[in-house]
Amino acid sequence: FVHLTLPPTFTNRFSFVLLTPPPRSNPWKASSITSSSSSMNPLVKNLFRGAFLRVASDLTGGTPLENIKLRVATTADGPLQATREIINGSNGIRNLWSGSPGRIIEGSLLGGIFMVASMATKTQVVSMGGSKTAAALAGGIVGGVAQASIMTPSGLIFTSLSVNKDKPGHEHDNSFTVAKRLLETNGIQGMFAGGGPMAARQATNWASRSLMTEVCRTSLKLSRFGSVGEIASGVIGGVTSCWNTPLETVRVLMQRDISAGVTPKTYSRYIGDVVDEAGVVGLYRGVSPRALQAMWQTVFMVVVPNILGV
Repeated sequence: FVHLTLPPTFTNRFSFVLLTPPPRSNPWKASSITSSSSSMNPLVKNLFRGAFLRVASDLTGGTPLENIKLRVATTADGPLQATREIINGSNGIRNLWSGSPGRIIEGSLLGGIFMVASMATKTQVVSMGGSKTAAALAGGIVGGVAQASIMTPSGLIFTSLSVNKDKPGHEHDNSFTVAKRLLETNGIQGMFAGGGPMAARQATNWASRSLMTEVCRTSLKLSRFGSVGEIASGVIGGVTSCWNTPLETVRVLMQRDISAGVTPKTYSRYIGDVVDEAGVVGLYRGVSPRALQAMWQTVFMVVVPNILGV
């Protein structure tokens, strides 16, 4: 027999090759590669995020507040009286969620289009060297105007449901029957009546909410308090956006008249009539439930994306 003495380094390498099992295929790794390569498009992500957040805000409080706000704006009732009158209807407390099926469809579209338009605008402003505050302002304006294209017809339907609730001939109204009746009466163009006040309201709404929320979280440094500070920033942003309540008052009155088959007046005429009847204070009817609704929506649509880093 011939005895061979091998160098230690060679022996170590040889034994390593023999003793080390071949790498096994990892099915989880393969699937993760597949999933990452087919990851969801950012635009689609924002559509789903916006739709989910808006519907969540409506179902958890936005719809009841909208119903109360509309009643206060179109009657002499205060917020508490309006709430009692709504609950005293045939369906009890469920009346507060009247119009929810339509609101879910509307909310999905509104939330999705707002998130896509707002985030795209913010990204563009920052890439051009703009500050986060400027990006928030621009994102709110563009997102709000984009919403108006959907919110004008859906707002008209919801207003009709609210103001005609339990009136003779409207006992079985729902979102679809109202839409059909309005289309037959006014045509597709009539569904966008009140679009001017709606676009102005939405643009100023979300510009104010986004801007003031960003000012609070960065300039006032409320974000250093974590989620509590972020939510507080959104609450302040929502409340301060209510300065434009006269735009909402005109929008509600205009769409109330359209849903009742009355020819709408001009914007300035509505303003003049309200001031003559109730003074300047009358332009701010419904501001209490609107402030609560604004806080609620701002927390969902502005604060939650900020916390998630979207």
